[in-house]
Amino acid sequence: MSTVSTRSTGARTSDDRVRRTLDVTRSLLLRSGYKRTTMDEIARRADIGKGTIYLSWDTKDDLIRTLVIQEIVGVCQDISRIAVLRPAVARLSEFSRELFTLVFKYPLFRALYTYDKETLGRACDDPQLGFQCYRFTTFTPFRDYLRMLHESGMWDPSHGFALDALLSGFIKLHLHAEIAGAKPDLAAHADSLAGLIRSSFEPADQVPAEELTDPARRTVEIFDGAAAKYRAKLIPQPLAASV
Repeated sequence: MSTVSTRSTGARTSDDRVRRTLDVTRSLLLRSGYKRTTMDEIARRADIGKGTIYLSWDTKDDLIRTLVIQEIVGVCQDISRIAVLRPAVARLSEFSRELFTLVFKYPLFRALYTYDKETLGRACDDPQLGFQCYRFTTFTPFRDYLRMLHESGMWDPSHGFALDALLSGFIKLHLHAEIAGAKPDLAAHADSLAGLIRSSFEPADQVPAEELTDPARRTVEIFDGAAAKYRAKLIPQPLAASV
């Protein structure tokens, strides 16, 4: 049977159920946390039979993993799009500015980065996600990006720990200010981070802007490839039955 035929009403309903289930689960996790987000509560709020949810996800952890992977994919896709539009993002300082901003755009990605088990539960330790808390330098696409910078003479690998420490410090302080209700200026903090990384880690003789085309292209390839690999980890989500 062809997979490019016109979609039926049932298929659209299935997609609606998937979207509703994911949206409700994300909302509950962020508001109530992992322990209070139950499959019963998800089903009730999404107005979907619990048995229908189990057609796609065996456990609550599988459902949460789907949400986290979606956000990782979103981060990778955003970086790729930005690098297409602004080749200067190939520089570590500009890249870090964008990454810092994306951490606060994607709350479940941030919870994974900060090892927030109260929000994500077991997903924080899920080997399928390939992520170590507070260590962007071990995150495969970021590691590949840094390797590319090193090959281009734009990064010294011996600075990896210092880079992780600087990134995590900025993210923690900004997050704590948000929690305290201080309404910190995200753009200003991103600018400060970029400035410190520029002065601390980038070579004094900067690669001219006109020579950033190839590093930017490789940045796009790295994060497009990472998005595709993470997308392949997503569990199929039929939700075709109505219970």
